[in-house]
Amino acid sequence: MIHHIAIGTANPSRLAEFYLKIPGSKKIKEFHYESGILRSVWIEFGSILVMLEEGENKSPRALVFSYQEFEKSKWTQFLKQTKVQSRTEYTVYFLDPDGNLLGASSYPEKLESLLEMS
Repeated sequence: MIHHIAIGTANPSRLAEFYLKIPGSKKIKEFHYESGILRSVWIEFGSILVMLEEGENKSPRALVFSYQEFEKSKWTQFLKQTKVQSRTEYTVYFLDPDGNLLGASSYPEKLESLLEMS
C-alpha cells in the first residue's frame, strides 16, 4: 500500500495552489524552515498523501488521479482551466506548473466524453 508520493519543486507554494484545485484534494500540513521559508506542503487525495517538497524537480513518470463520476462537474471545471496534453479511452493527461505529467483515469470504465473541452 502506498503511504505517500513526494514531488520535488523549486516552488512548493505555487505547485500546492495548482494541486489544491484538483477535485478531491485537501491540504493537510505545511512545513517551514527555521527561516520561515516554506519547505513542503502535504496534500491528501483519499488515503494517499502527495508531498510537495522544496528541492530538485523530481517526480514519477505520471501521477494519475482516480476520476469518479460523482465529481464530474468538478473535474470538468478544473480541466477547462488546464491544458489537456493527451487522452486515451480511460485517461486524460495534463501538466502541473512544473511540467510534471498528471492524469485523471476512469479505468476500467471508459472515460466517455467527460472532457471534450480542450
